[in-house]
Amino acid sequence: MTIAKMSMNRNSSRYFRISVNGFENGCLSGIIYHEGAAPGIRFRNFLEMMLHMNRIFDELAYPKRTMDYRKFGGTKLPRPPVQEYDQLENGTLATFNLNVKFRYNASWQGEIFWLEGQEKQEFESFLQMTYWIERVLNGPVERQQLQKTSNVCQIAVDSFEGGLLTGSVQNAFLNYLEDFTGTIALADAMGHFIGLGSLKEDDSGGQGDDIRIIPDKMWSVYREGGKEATFLIKILFREHSTWQGVIRWRETGEKQAFRSFMELVLLMASALEGSDGRILYEERYLNNYRESALMEG
Repeated sequence: MTIAKMSMNRNSSRYFRISVNGFENGCLSGIIYHEGAAPGIRFRNFLEMMLHMNRIFDELAYPKRTMDYRKFGGTKLPRPPVQEYDQLENGTLATFNLNVKFRYNASWQGEIFWLEGQEKQEFESFLQMTYWIERVLNGPVERQQLQKTSNVCQIAVDSFEGGLLTGSVQNAFLNYLEDFTGTIALADAMGHFIGLGSLKEDDSGGQGDDIRIIPDKMWSVYREGGKEATFLIKILFREHSTWQGVIRWRETGEKQAFRSFMELVLLMASALEGSDGRILYEERYLNNYRESALMEG
């Protein structure tokens, strides 16, 4: 009997109810209820919702993470404040029951059920779940993709107020720039020229530890970086319905590999939360200038 009770409790800990009350300019807001019961936790954006849920899963150690999330050196992940909501309510825009069964590949796997539309969807990644929620809230819209594709982009972040990412996705090779507000819009902007299909073997951009995201001579082609931070992204693979690749934090020069869109977002969040990239960039630039001046005599 004890084993059965423990098993039932552990299974229930996978479930969340997501009551969506706002979806303005791609920014999702509402209340999450763990195990579908009050009190709930308010969230102001999609990243904040994901951070709250990951924190609860980590505290319960269930479902277990099969790998630690990567972050840049000297940084830490944001911990949004817990603002409880005492009443159990459906969302004014939509209500979802979310069952995260596994946390493989630095992402989530499970199923999500839309109460109002009586529709269920299995997902293999956080990115795939993101796209499905957007389709429910915006209606079935054909995802536009540029005729030319690329596996490289620059993400210029202008603001990280309250965990809300805002900025632009840029690609100099395609003469492409798209503004975004929030995690869903960021995924959309990247997906317009990256997509979720399989990369060809010769599109991976090479292997090894010293992967150049773009040639050094191409740096000047990119527009000015973000007000808060700037990241260069190179997609190497598209497996498990998500993206894998390399991210370079432009202000510090540090690079990290990411194994999913979720981990990519968490890497950017850790950089924005944990340090002042602009100061680090200016210090590195001055040091390089001094070294060049000394070498030139």
